[in-house]
Amino acid sequence: MRTQLILLATMVGLAPQICAQQGATPVVDIYASSKGEENVSHSTVIMRAMCDEAGNVYTRPFDPGKGLGELRAPIQEITPEAKPAGRFPADGKTFFVRDGNVYALAGPRDGLYIVKFDQNGSVKSRTKLDLPFFIDVLHLAVFKSGEYLVVGLTGTINDTGPHLRTPFTGVFTADGRLVKKIYEPEDEDAYQKAEGNDTKYHLCCSDSGNEFVGWWADVASASDGNIYLLHGTSPPLVYVISPAGDVVRKLRIDIRNPELSANSIKAHDGRLAIGFSWLGDVPVSSIKVIDLRGNSIADYEVREATSASDPILACYNSGGFTLIPRQAGTKPYLLTAKLP
Repeated sequence: MRTQLILLATMVGLAPQICAQQGATPVVDIYASSKGEENVSHSTVIMRAMCDEAGNVYTRPFDPGKGLGELRAPIQEITPEAKPAGRFPADGKTFFVRDGNVYALAGPRDGLYIVKFDQNGSVKSRTKLDLPFFIDVLHLAVFKSGEYLVVGLTGTINDTGPHLRTPFTGVFTADGRLVKKIYEPEDEDAYQKAEGNDTKYHLCCSDSGNEFVGWWADVASASDGNIYLLHGTSPPLVYVISPAGDVVRKLRIDIRNPELSANSIKAHDGRLAIGFSWLGDVPVSSIKVIDLRGNSIADYEVREATSASDPILACYNSGGFTLIPRQAGTKPYLLTAKLP
């Protein structure tokens, strides 16, 4: 019944506008230089990274031997010169950076708080989320108007463990109250595929997982005041979400190679950069730049100066891109690529 109502809304014109870029753009090769010390021993894995306005990189590595849920605290800040800087303790799976402040999840799953840190690592505020039911939160974003976007998985928990495959996306007020839950036809389709054990959507080694909103998804705050939610699917799909909780449009991103998997999205000056994982063992990072309507601007292939392990896009600004290796050792190590 839920799916029928959604399809009916689409037919009568209530669904968000679907946008896609027009025409192909030439591929431009750019070359990355390394900053910091190349890691010899890989001891942790980084699934997510982002930057502040000054170009500092924030990451949260985890120990692969302990599983995805055992993240190493704290959140780590790395300067543009690849020097260790601030540390922000929190025990949730995700974080976000805005206006010089770090936001992170903390607390048990049934009593989650959003903790706002100052740049010196001190706690400025704690906001309890009024969660409508159990949610395993995987992504957090902060609108410039103060609301929160929370993305994760929900489902059932019983004696045999969690069964979490239903995507959850919701906008919350600055004081933690739910504004609107978002559930689009694509969410339902991803849920059905995860329930059917489609390997693109269901994690291989757990009864919980849906890569539609999982580790290959990402969020970015753009200059128009909206949050851009990249889903873990191929070809890439982006929801453009307003502070009121409306999906104002969807961007379906054309890619040159259907085997490429997007893993990150960053915003700068009315543009979005979407980063892709390496294709096989080829040490080339693909990055696609589009405008906020989904129109293609440029396609880049970042040739690595070293043998860094499948780096992910951390920063996009007027100077170019900063990437960080997915497998991380004990010393900071960044790759920077300038735009031509």
